[in-house]
Amino acid sequence: MIISGSFIVLDKSPYRDSALLLRGISPDYGRISFILHGGQSAKTPVADIFRELEIEFEDKNIPQELYTAKKADILTDFTPVAEHPKSFRMAGRIAAFLLGNMPPAVPQPYTYDTLRSVLANLALADENSWSLVQCAVVIKTAFLYENGMLPEGGSPEQNEFLENLVAAGIDNSPLPDCPEKYFDTLNEWLNSLIQYHQLKR
Repeated sequence: MIISGSFIVLDKSPYRDSALLLRGISPDYGRISFILHGGQSAKTPVADIFRELEIEFEDKNIPQELYTAKKADILTDFTPVAEHPKSFRMAGRIAAFLLGNMPPAVPQPYTYDTLRSVLANLALADENSWSLVQCAVVIKTAFLYENGMLPEGGSPEQNEFLENLVAAGIDNSPLPDCPEKYFDTLNEWLNSLIQYHQLKR
């Protein structure tokens, strides 16, 4: 069955002749990889890191991580993130974290939408966008929450804050109000959870 779906490119490499091997995430398939034939051609400069694509491919209803892309079109271009060195390095760390820890063939809609929000903020990189620490906190919270690794907070207020944080990441809406330094504390707590669950950093 030929289907189409959105996909964010987090890594690309040459693959034989003029093809590209694209690795990234999909809301419906989690971590997933595609072979895009002709992807290296100057006539098809579609696939690039930190671009959201609409990919058409064949799904044989057999779980797999590598598919052949029949067609690819740009949905959203987050590549301006490369214009800001600090943002680009953060985007690279986030990409490595997701590719190293996200399971294949498991839907990840919350993390996917949150990644879109984070990349949009990193590409903007101005006084109205989320800080680097906030971007790190938002994507880690969404990933841990979606994969059942985020424990409840110590109080109803903390639980509400975490839920609002996840919602803000999904919707790219204003983050819940708190002192700026709290995000540093929250980031350290999330890193301890990542270590506890033996996830790759």
